[in-house]
Amino acid sequence: MLSLFVIGIVLVLVAAVVLFVPSEVFGAVALKIGATAALGLFGVLAIVASTSLYVHADEGGIVTKKFGSPLLNGHIIAVNGERGVQAEVLSPGWSFGWWPFLYEVESIKNLSIPEGKVGIVTAQDGAPLPEGETYAPAWESPTMMIDAGKFMADKGCKGPQLTVLPPGQYRYNPKLYSIGPAECIDVKVGQVAVVRANAGKVSTDQTAVLVNGVPLVAKGCKGIWNEALTPGKYYMHPNAYQVIHVNTTKRVYSYTSPKGSEANTANKAEPEGDNSIHVRSSDSFQFPVDVRVAVAILAQNAPYVVAKIGDPDAKLAAGFDIMEEKCILPSLRAILRNSAEKKKALEYVSSRSQVESDGKDLFTADMVKDHIETEGFFLSDIGLNRTSEGQQLLKTQTDTELALQQQAQYKEQVKAEEQRASKVKAEEAANQQKRIQESLAGIEFDKNGAEAAKARATGEAAVYAAKVAALGGVDNFVKLEIAKLAVDALGKTWKGEVPGIVITGGGDGGSSMLTTWLAQTVQKQASAPAAPVAVPAAVPAAK
Repeated sequence: MLSLFVIGIVLVLVAAVVLFVPSEVFGAVALKIGATAALGLFGVLAIVASTSLYVHADEGGIVTKKFGSPLLNGHIIAVNGERGVQAEVLSPGWSFGWWPFLYEVESIKNLSIPEGKVGIVTAQDGAPLPEGETYAPAWESPTMMIDAGKFMADKGCKGPQLTVLPPGQYRYNPKLYSIGPAECIDVKVGQVAVVRANAGKVSTDQTAVLVNGVPLVAKGCKGIWNEALTPGKYYMHPNAYQVIHVNTTKRVYSYTSPKGSEANTANKAEPEGDNSIHVRSSDSFQFPVDVRVAVAILAQNAPYVVAKIGDPDAKLAAGFDIMEEKCILPSLRAILRNSAEKKKALEYVSSRSQVESDGKDLFTADMVKDHIETEGFFLSDIGLNRTSEGQQLLKTQTDTELALQQQAQYKEQVKAEEQRASKVKAEEAANQQKRIQESLAGIEFDKNGAEAAKARATGEAAVYAAKVAALGGVDNFVKLEIAKLAVDALGKTWKGEVPGIVITGGGDGGSSMLTTWLAQTVQKQASAPAAPVAVPAAVPAAK
């Protein structure tokens, strides 16, 4: 710009000289006036151009003053027109009067902070930092902080600024501020961020929770904040506010033996690839126990956990994370080993469910002290059978159990045979009793039959005697019976009627009359149309 200004001055001076040169030199007055006007115009234009500045919309103008009173107290930015870099930044557009021999002006591109980044600001000038502070106090807004005139007038502090620039474009004075990009604090879903502030006021809360002798402080104070940042993006100074991301999702820790492994307790307590927990029973058997636990850190408990053990997810050389190394494993080992040393090996195996239940209660209590939530405690396997000594013990136990079961089975068989024999005996006694009862009943029946027969005989004898008496003697009775038989044989129905033959008296007279009647009867029967009937050959005479 200075050279252009000099050219402009020269052109103006030449125009003035031409103006006083006689017209004869140019040969015409018009030519003289034209030359003077042209030189003067170009000279003025050059001077104006050299003393003006145009600032584009995405730029700012920085002015350095070459003459004036000196800056005091080691400042490098002028606020009151002192010699040096001026605090004011020129806005976009034209500005004039910047004489190149008095000022040096330049255009500077605006600063652009992309999404997901923050601008870390360091001031090159300003008041000293407060004693004991490593960051300047926070400003009410980022735009106030990067207003160089306001910054210097309000005695902004030199050094790292606690306030950062969020994403956007900024017109700033690069002579006062050094600005660099950094990642914003991004808290993912399933996480919280615990903040350890290296700047801020000192907490005076006497009721603050102490962890390892250090209080958890309120947000904005120096120290570990008692409130974690929930998922989202935060525009904070990544060095002034150091954050520890803590997973709040369920964590599962497994301590199991390789499938099919066998621990050689005599030479190596924990074989290659075995991360199960090894215990020793009261009868000196050592064996692995497979266990899985599920835990979680709640958002409100994350500051306490971080204050006590540090970053719970930080990995150690052994492959464990810090929470596992300092909280989970020590608790599980103590619980399982203490429970094992109180029981014999076989008793420990047989009481697995009780061991799991007791273990869960003890583990939950331990985790409560560390502000860790227990969501599951699973005793997967007690690996007594994975050691050679354990296999022998289990075989002995199996053999003993088989023998006891066989003995019990034999006792049951004996008991069954005794019950069967008792049943047979009872059935035999019942059958014997039945036969006795049947015999007694038969005797009684025979006795009753005999009595009945006797009674019938007595009755029949009485009837016979009555008939004999009614017929006038035995002979007549016999003759009557013979006649009945003859009638029946001939197909006649007597119907109880007394024949037309009078049976009276004795001797041959009666027999003759009966013979005569029979002859007559046969003759009638022969002349009848009915079928012939056989007649006895002879009818003996009654005696």
